[in-house]
Amino acid sequence: MGISYDDVISLAQKLVQIDSSNPDFGSTPGPGETAIAKYITAWLQDRDVETHWIEPTPGRPSVVGIVRGSGGGKTLMFNGHMDTVTLLGYNGNPLSGDIVDGNMYGRGTADMKSGLAAGMLALASAKSKNLRGDVILAAVADEESESVGTEQVLQAGWRADAAIVAEPTEMALINTHKGLALFEVDIHGVASHGSRADLGVDAICKAGYFLVKLDRHSQALQQRFGDKKPETGAPNIHAGVIRGGEEIASYPALCTISIERRTIAGETAETVRHELLRILESLAATIPDFKFNLRSTFSRAPFFIPRDHDFVDLVGKHAAKVTGMKPTIKGETYWTDVALLDEVGIPGLVWGPKGYGLHSKTEWVEIESVRQLAEAFVGITEDFCK
Repeated sequence: MGISYDDVISLAQKLVQIDSSNPDFGSTPGPGETAIAKYITAWLQDRDVETHWIEPTPGRPSVVGIVRGSGGGKTLMFNGHMDTVTLLGYNGNPLSGDIVDGNMYGRGTADMKSGLAAGMLALASAKSKNLRGDVILAAVADEESESVGTEQVLQAGWRADAAIVAEPTEMALINTHKGLALFEVDIHGVASHGSRADLGVDAICKAGYFLVKLDRHSQALQQRFGDKKPETGAPNIHAGVIRGGEEIASYPALCTISIERRTIAGETAETVRHELLRILESLAATIPDFKFNLRSTFSRAPFFIPRDHDFVDLVGKHAAKVTGMKPTIKGETYWTDVALLDEVGIPGLVWGPKGYGLHSKTEWVEIESVRQLAEAFVGITEDFCK
């Protein structure tokens, strides 16, 4: 199985060489996380690290490793997802882990097996540090889809005083990012023969009124904060999928629009639902035969930690030490599992290596940044859990 790797680059290569593509994606579903979870468990157990296998969803395991301190110290969690997006469409061998000109190539090199390897080594190193606090590694399933892995780790009761999610950030500290809320809007018509305008109500045409209003709402969101936009950028909304009609010769009775809304700190799925409801109710009051249903299908909260938080200062100090420069602190537009940790009271940061080509045909990570990250993780562990 090759569990002897104690160098972060060799360990990251080994993780990349295990296919853990998410089964929710691709015309040929990936195998999921079982094989890589078994490897991580064996690697940790070989170093006498206590491990826990968490698998409420069959075939989608997460692994928690913990080095327990002597007591009275703070607990630090390293969180990293084991799954990747599909291997289909990748240029060359997605499982190679080849190193060329200081970069490691392959699916998951950046997103995020290098950061996961750094967390594994930081956990193992804690065995010899005589720390008072606990150090936890949460190697989780399914971040690329619905993040059931981190949810299930939290449902199992695992908590910490702070956490780092080692997604690739080009070594910047990410202290805030957007959330998301998904909705479906059904616009109802009346089915009839295509020749019977007196009987039919075209649901697709009625949906057009809503789409025009939605586009105006989207533009208004971009202007909501004027020149003082949040660090994450303004909230945004778009229609991702439209389905309507059964055949060209009939009036369609239903048109369903799937909507994605990216939220910022202070917004919730419920506040967004009320915004959409106001638009739809105004149309129902002014457009003849306009009937609708609105439902929320999925949501994830945004994330925020103040720049002057003690944990941000501590991580920033170690980032500067290994890189030789003060790290950038900034917001991002995407969503990560750190928001789930934040929701249960675990303050955290997203901080990871210089990685590129996420979800694209070629993915790579700069190996020097991975080495810097691994060194900093050990220093942060010693400092935070002392």
